[in-house]
Amino acid sequence: MQGDFEQYAGEIENGLKLSSLFRTLDTYEAQEAEWLVPGLIPKGQITTLASDGGLGKTSAWVALAAAISAGKRCFLDPEDATRKPGRVLFLSSEDSVKVVLKKRLAAAGADESRVITPDFTNDSSGFLRKVKFGTQELESVVSEIAPDLCIFDPIQGFVPQGCVMGDRAAMRDCMAPLVALGEKYGTTFLIICHTNKRAKAYGRDRIADSSDLWDISRSVLMMGWTAEEGVRYLSHEKSNYGPLQETILFKIDNAGLIHSEGKTWKRDRDFQSEEGKTMPKREDAKGWIISTLENRGGKMPVKDLYSLAESIGFTEKTLERAKADLAKAGSIRTFGKGYGVDKTYYIELCYFP
Repeated sequence: MQGDFEQYAGEIENGLKLSSLFRTLDTYEAQEAEWLVPGLIPKGQITTLASDGGLGKTSAWVALAAAISAGKRCFLDPEDATRKPGRVLFLSSEDSVKVVLKKRLAAAGADESRVITPDFTNDSSGFLRKVKFGTQELESVVSEIAPDLCIFDPIQGFVPQGCVMGDRAAMRDCMAPLVALGEKYGTTFLIICHTNKRAKAYGRDRIADSSDLWDISRSVLMMGWTAEEGVRYLSHEKSNYGPLQETILFKIDNAGLIHSEGKTWKRDRDFQSEEGKTMPKREDAKGWIISTLENRGGKMPVKDLYSLAESIGFTEKTLERAKADLAKAGSIRTFGKGYGVDKTYYIELCYFP
């Protein structure tokens, strides 16, 4: 019993006895794992969703958030899945809530009264900028809102200042408190991160910047392109509480909505090792264009897009072909503003009014 520890325990701080922090195993109640998404996302734990840029990570978490808030199934769920409506907290350091995310969540069928996000316009004290992994500010937010699902997009926006993501000990120290928060408040945490570009890497080796994120996550989901044009995969790469689930195949339409295309037992390793390494460059460029425009509020100067594309390795020819495909599909349009030397050409997503 707990009292048996008294002979070892001194006071550690504020009168707290060391013995109060330990219990004998017979005082713990055994429990079965609970699931936010059956087999894929364990309730009250940390799940990581990772992919290259432009693959649709935002579309994936938006679909999940909409389903949780509205109490309906999404593309991640088995066909017979049911759920009650829940509260969703999302923290995004990349996309604009008013310009991008509100529209996408509404289009996905979210119950907007159950979806919560920070309002930086009211934060005169700077409190929200202190909401990082491992901080008291984050625990205050989670305890006050008590969300069923809390989304961090991307991880880099919520790592404390001075914490190096490549430092495994530092990352473990700042991420570990999420485990306690999940069990204390029943909140499931979904962490969005980018994958690296290392050739022939798969699974754990594709997690960018911090392999420790793989260790601390109870489930890891990896996204990528299949060899079939326009079809992407979501592979279940790690599961601590049950068997790995089938890989989900899906497409994303011009409005950013996800449509299921079946399942397969192929894994991230299989897709990454296929000849040609998944989608051709043109398809990579198409996804990158859509993602870049979404992050810019749906519109940007054409010359800026080309400059960014060149900096990450896309050729002008590849970008031209990708633009032509997207324009033909009705996903983007280009137009000019101004006259003469002052005229600027813009590229715009058609589903952003």
